[in-house]
Amino acid sequence: MSPDQVNQLESLYNEVLALPAAERLPFLERACSNDAGLLRELTSLLGYEQKAEHYLNTSAMNDVAESLAEMSGDSLIDRRLGRYQLLSLVGRGGMGEVYCAVDTRLNRLVAVKILPPCLAADSEWLRRFEYEARAVAALNDPHICTLHDIGNDDRTHYLVFEYLVGELLSDRLSRGNLPLAEAMEYATQIGKALLHAHEQGILHLDLKPQNIMLTRTGAKLFDFGIAVLAFTDTSAGKAGTPGYLAPEQRDGGMTDVRTDIFSFGVVMRNLFAGHSLTALDSLIERCVAKDPSGRWPMITMVVDQLKEIAAKL
Repeated sequence: MSPDQVNQLESLYNEVLALPAAERLPFLERACSNDAGLLRELTSLLGYEQKAEHYLNTSAMNDVAESLAEMSGDSLIDRRLGRYQLLSLVGRGGMGEVYCAVDTRLNRLVAVKILPPCLAADSEWLRRFEYEARAVAALNDPHICTLHDIGNDDRTHYLVFEYLVGELLSDRLSRGNLPLAEAMEYATQIGKALLHAHEQGILHLDLKPQNIMLTRTGAKLFDFGIAVLAFTDTSAGKAGTPGYLAPEQRDGGMTDVRTDIFSFGVVMRNLFAGHSLTALDSLIERCVAKDPSGRWPMITMVVDQLKEIAAKL
């Protein structure tokens, strides 16, 4: 989905929610008469919203909650964790499954990430995780996906994030190279988001295009600290994604802000593919130095360099 389509999707979605239920589908069919793909996306989102309204308006909702200890995969759809009704599985990875859900108290769509039982069973890991998750929830940046809540329902541990509408950076890059100005804008937004997190003592440690969503308001980083939340010891070790891991992280060594800077450098290589500027190439090469001592020591320096390069374009 292109950035223009993302903007159109968000605009139409907000418009259709203001209409009576009977008028929504006809409105979408008229608005998307020349774009079948956009119609499918909006119809799918509308289905989630209508399903959410059904749950909110039925007294049977309280009967849905059941034991989730032995449940996994698609069996969680239509189940409830705390006040969150799970609607659809939208992602699955090594750090858990992600569901589109409705917050029944605030009547809004959210993303619920359920932690794997093997991690939740480790009491020390869970203690540290919950402590650090509270720190992540305090992050307040327009380019970081907001962590709303953390919970536990019958030994099922989960995190609740804002529901993002947009296109993954990885999907956008798969369609071809970005224009230089657009790539520069996204790189600066990502750098500023990392700067804000680092100022709060939070590392990402799994920065990659699959964890960056392109929305109407720009790039948004998600999965902040979900793999490892600023753990500066060997427990941070091999978490992350091959190809974006800094050497010290891959080898289970000490991690710090320079670890994120390495991953950011690899992301920028993808962002600026097809473009070659001496200053930009030099900036990226220093980011991805194998030895941490050879990298930029702080992300603010990288952001400042990006701003200077952008001003000369």
